[in-house]
Amino acid sequence: MSQPARWLWGFVPLALLWGAGNLALDPAIERDVAARALRVVDGVAGKTPGARPIVAQVDGRDVTISGEVLSTDGATTAMAQLRGEFGVRRALGGLSQVVAQKPYSWFASRQGDSAVLGGFVPDLDTAAANRTAMEAALPGMRIADRQTVAFGAPEGFVAMTAAMITELPKLSSGRVTLDDGRFCIEGKAASPDAFLGLQAALAQPAQPGFRAVTCDLEPPAVSPYRWSAERQAGGDLILRGFYPGAEPHGRILAAIQRAFGSAVNLKDELKPALGAPATFLDKVARAVTDLARLSEGRAEITDNVYSLSGKGPDGYDACQALRLQIAQMDGPDSVAQVEIECPPPPPPPVPVVVPLPEMPDLILHDVLPAAPPAPAGAPPAPEPASPGTAPAPAVPPPAPAAPADTAKPAAVSPAPVPLDWSARRADGRVDLNGPVPSEAARAEILDAARRLFGGATIEDRMAIAPALRSQLDIPAATGFALEALSQLKAGSVTIRNDAFAIAGEAADAAGLAALRALLARGGPAGLALSALPDAVTVRPYGLALSASRSGLRFSGYLPDEETRRALQAQVAETPLKERFEDATLIVPGAPAGFGAAARAVLADLLRLDLGTASVEDDRVRLRGLTCRELMRSEIQTSATSGLPQGFKADVSIGLRETGCVADPPASCQNQLDGLTRGNTVLFGQGTTVVELDEPTERVIGEAAAILGKCAGSVVTIEGHANRDGEWRGYDNMDLSLRRALRVRDELERRGIDPAQLAVKAYGSTRPLVPYGEPEARAMNRRVQFTVAK
Repeated sequence: MSQPARWLWGFVPLALLWGAGNLALDPAIERDVAARALRVVDGVAGKTPGARPIVAQVDGRDVTISGEVLSTDGATTAMAQLRGEFGVRRALGGLSQVVAQKPYSWFASRQGDSAVLGGFVPDLDTAAANRTAMEAALPGMRIADRQTVAFGAPEGFVAMTAAMITELPKLSSGRVTLDDGRFCIEGKAASPDAFLGLQAALAQPAQPGFRAVTCDLEPPAVSPYRWSAERQAGGDLILRGFYPGAEPHGRILAAIQRAFGSAVNLKDELKPALGAPATFLDKVARAVTDLARLSEGRAEITDNVYSLSGKGPDGYDACQALRLQIAQMDGPDSVAQVEIECPPPPPPPVPVVVPLPEMPDLILHDVLPAAPPAPAGAPPAPEPASPGTAPAPAVPPPAPAAPADTAKPAAVSPAPVPLDWSARRADGRVDLNGPVPSEAARAEILDAARRLFGGATIEDRMAIAPALRSQLDIPAATGFALEALSQLKAGSVTIRNDAFAIAGEAADAAGLAALRALLARGGPAGLALSALPDAVTVRPYGLALSASRSGLRFSGYLPDEETRRALQAQVAETPLKERFEDATLIVPGAPAGFGAAARAVLADLLRLDLGTASVEDDRVRLRGLTCRELMRSEIQTSATSGLPQGFKADVSIGLRETGCVADPPASCQNQLDGLTRGNTVLFGQGTTVVELDEPTERVIGEAAAILGKCAGSVVTIEGHANRDGEWRGYDNMDLSLRRALRVRDELERRGIDPAQLAVKAYGSTRPLVPYGEPEARAMNRRVQFTVAK
């Protein structure tokens, strides 16, 4: 009999079991549908390293798909196939085509006890592998991983990042960078050998398709700074120690070839290192010349100390002359120790007595000629004495009286000749002029000239003047004058009466210092000396400057302390002020305008990311790299137009191909420079009034939007002016300042933090295009922005 009331309660647990089963199966079903959806997309469109990953979200039987694939055709085909997949009711969303990241940049850097990985990688596996490699390369160092997955890595990129990480331990500080197919290594090498290894890595890329670009890679600084050259008995010449750069290394090798000839068996074991003293190359040139005159020996430089030892020439006299010459060339900071081994002196000559042979007695009348007949009226000749008796004394006849009008005049002494002697050195010859008292004095002077001037041609135009009158020891005085002349590469010396004078050009500061030391010691007795005249200069007169991320260095000559302080004041306004080395020497005799040219080229150098500059006599040379196209144009123009009259410029500024990291400061700088190039004129000529018309409103609004992205960086608003109006009395410096201030005020009104903004006026000192060109008036009258690095 049916009893529904009793079995109806049995459906309750069955319903609960059925509902629980459905609830438990729904997530599994959704996971299965999602997995099948992903397989469909992967099978049709494929996986694209660096693309946004494919994600499937399932709601019941509805699938929402998103992500990036390589092509639009693949995306369309994948979505169509997904809609026909079993279990999928609707396919929503969509797939987009991936866009390659350009430039595709990556870097690894180290500084102090921390390291950073940054830039783009094609996938997370590569990012993890790079971090593992970094931890192995720099054990114990804190590593910040800022790598981001992006599509577009060039072929071989993953292997190249791994290879670059292996180079990082060779840097004490710096970075390795990849930009598409370009790479660079910049910073300071950990050792000289590490520097050579890094140069080899730049010359031979680890992966085909990549090329090295110019970067700022420096060898380490060492102390003490050592250099030596050893000449061995077998003819080998071995160089050891350090050189400060490729160009000085080439100069060292050229000096060796000149001194020893091209046939020398040279073993070059020199290694690159910074820290050379200011007079390093001068001392090396001196050492090479001295060593070439030894049969074997060693010349060594340790910081500012130079020492020489070895065997001199085989001849005693030649060896002693070499000793004397090296001692005479010694300056106040030059040779600390000279040990030249000479052969022993020759024994003194022994007088030889030659006995005369015995001669038979001679009878005088047998050998004397017959006396000539006496003239008429003459007294008779005396009779010859017989042998053994003394002859009778001869009685001279009385002298006839001479007529009064034929008497001989008294002898007249020649007029005394004053001392006026000179020597001139130029073009490999030495000319000697003036009177000398005797042949012996002439010979002494010629010997001194040959000893002091080596292979130079000696032109002897001296004249013997027995009537020369002077209180001086003429060979000693002229020898002193020739020694002074030997310190000049070209010049002249004169001795007039007892006064000594000198004029000419020294090859370097060491030669000038040696000349000063010689004059300070004094000359022979009676020779009047004076202080070194302005007529003695150093040529070439040069200053070298180099700037990079690791620091700034000066070397060479400056005319006075005032110029040095002015250059140091320029550096004090830059981030390099804490990494600044000044190795210059104060040397008088700079060309007119040298200090102004040095200040101008330093101002341009400090605006580059890295570079070198030099001022040599009246020539200025500037080389460098910048990330800013606007800055390149500005420096190339101002470096050639802002020099003192008579100076010539050679300027070459390139754009960095890598190392310009796309972080917010750099990207803001690029956008601000683009705004300046496209909208250079914000002001009417000769006025600071900014009319907020539509173009100006747009420009200042764009600048404010860009600066809003750089909230953590200080931005300098730079005011510039053209030269128009200067002849009418306009103060362009004040005008450009007021322009910059007006732009700052407008930006503050649009919400830019005043603490973020600084102003600087340059007047007409930094033109963007040369004055006189058609676009100069518009392009140079501008306001531009520089984001602090």
